[in-house]
Amino acid sequence: MRDSITYKKKQAFVIEDVKEWPIYKVSQDKENYLKEIIDKTKKETLERLKGDDKLLDEVKKIRYQEIIRLTKNPWQSDNPSELQFWKKKKKEIIETSEIEDKEEREKEIEKHLDEIMNLYANEIVANFDPAKFKLATRILPFVFSRLLNAFPGKLYRLFTPAQSFHEKLQLNGEIEQIRTLATQGTLVFVPTHFSNLDSPAVGIAMTGIGIPALTYGAGINLFTIKLLSNMMNNLGSYKVDRRRRNAVYLDLLKNYSTVGLTRGVHSLFFPGGTRSRSGQIEESLKLGLLGTVVEAQQINLKNKSDKKIFVVPVVLNYHFVMEASKLITDYLKAAGKEQYLNKDEFKNSFKTIKFIYKFFTASPKMVVSFGQPMDVLGNKVNEHGESINNLGMKVKVEDYFITNGVLNNNKQRNRVYTERLANRILTAFKENNIVFTSHVVSFVAFEIIQKRHQQLNIYELMRLPKEELEIGYSEFEKGVKKMKAALLKLKQKKKLKLSNEIYEDIHFIINNGLKFLGSYHPQPILKKTKKNTIIITDLKLLYFYHNRTNGYDLSSKID
Repeated sequence: MRDSITYKKKQAFVIEDVKEWPIYKVSQDKENYLKEIIDKTKKETLERLKGDDKLLDEVKKIRYQEIIRLTKNPWQSDNPSELQFWKKKKKEIIETSEIEDKEEREKEIEKHLDEIMNLYANEIVANFDPAKFKLATRILPFVFSRLLNAFPGKLYRLFTPAQSFHEKLQLNGEIEQIRTLATQGTLVFVPTHFSNLDSPAVGIAMTGIGIPALTYGAGINLFTIKLLSNMMNNLGSYKVDRRRRNAVYLDLLKNYSTVGLTRGVHSLFFPGGTRSRSGQIEESLKLGLLGTVVEAQQINLKNKSDKKIFVVPVVLNYHFVMEASKLITDYLKAAGKEQYLNKDEFKNSFKTIKFIYKFFTASPKMVVSFGQPMDVLGNKVNEHGESINNLGMKVKVEDYFITNGVLNNNKQRNRVYTERLANRILTAFKENNIVFTSHVVSFVAFEIIQKRHQQLNIYELMRLPKEELEIGYSEFEKGVKKMKAALLKLKQKKKLKLSNEIYEDIHFIINNGLKFLGSYHPQPILKKTKKNTIIITDLKLLYFYHNRTNGYDLSSKID
């Protein structure tokens, strides 16, 4: 990539002493850390549920939902003793309801709330063990480097000296600035989300550029895998049970994030909330965790702390996604227009290993594109951490939180700021998206078919017979040529980024794109025939990869 940085070796951590890392300090002060989170959540809950036994009703509702969760939708990760806790709680709540003295009853209800929050918080909390972190940073790149050194038909290379993982991992963007800001404030990394490989990819990339360990949320079901659980339990990941939707639990999760940020712990979360089902870069973001970023900055200002919070957009770039078939099926089914076979490409360990092998034996392997850091209002920041507005003027973050000369907590205003930050992140995602040759050939092929059948909607299009899924090579070549010209103009305007291969001649782009588009899936999605045509073997998967370059008005450029 012409504007990429590829590190030949792992960079030194910007803070060498692990005991000086915020995540380590928090892990050593876990009791006070949890108390701060619980106290904050309790205060907000009592304020939200004032009067008329609203808190009692909330506690009853939580207990009922938890019993349903554990009996109707149990997971292997569930603690066996938890069901007894909630059964016992039923009896205690009934006894509390019968207390006639209002003050005494309210105290007992608060006691129930305390016990519930303690149960939740102690389940959620992350641990951090420097020794296990060091071991993980050695083992994971080693394992991946074996895979990176192999290629189809040459399995013996798995056991021969391999190139460093960090020679193969391509890192692009404002990396030196991010390293500098990591010592000046708190970093929040917000990546795009396409694959189950995203989390390890980002984690290894962070250690590759020398960022101290991050905290991040992980589904509690992942902790049932013994080896994975042991690592995650000690690497800063906090547990999230997505079956729990009650307000107390969700507020605890949000405050876990907020308090961690005020304590300077670098954080990572996927702002889209889940993997992109359509294959398109996120068009909207979840505001819950993003809101904690704004709130944490406000708390820092209130506490007279000069610690600034910096948001770093990250775009993960692959030629192919292991769960693509399952994801696009879910996307189409969600529209309720048609029933599709729900075949999951990622439902056993063998397929996972097979994918990882194929993924890392292809080249380029993976590109992690880091956008320019911004403050919590979405203003870009310079290497000194100073905020720069759209007019190129320096601005102070604290000024955004002051009304009539007073620093105050205005929830409605903060929500507007959160929406503004989300919009800036979405823009940064598009600007840091790296277009690969596989994206180009996918987009062109699908657009040609769609324009031939403009009268059909997407669901009808998916039912086209095989004989309708053939494109003349000259027509296809013409489309790729037009798309390349359009992409170069967008790149010049800094609307996106391009892989090195896009600068090659048209025949190379086509052949390279076809090669990678057929690297993992059971059969090539697109292939060139002996009679010099391009045939589509899976229109649904083609649609998934086509969508990667949606949002740039490229369709109008291809006749």
